[in-house]
Amino acid sequence: MMDAVEKQIFPVEARVLAVMAATLGADVESMRPQASLVDELYADSLELLDMVMALNDAFGIEIGADDIAGIRTVGDVCSAVRQRLAA
Repeated sequence: MMDAVEKQIFPVEARVLAVMAATLGADVESMRPQASLVDELYADSLELLDMVMALNDAFGIEIGADDIAGIRTVGDVCSAVRQRLAA
């Protein structure tokens, strides 16, 4: 988890990509916004759940298991995190 200084330095998207890379075992360079989590990053349902739980912990947000169905791309993940941070 990042400390307060790191949270100010790194933009949301960079932090999201770092969490995704750690949980999905993918390279950040391969995570373009339109990249499919399943078809291009080869994430299975358990990895997606782990990713969501890690994002919830890292950002202090709540993306529910039901929300995963609507998250298909890297851009969708970033949008979901941004929306919950703004709420």
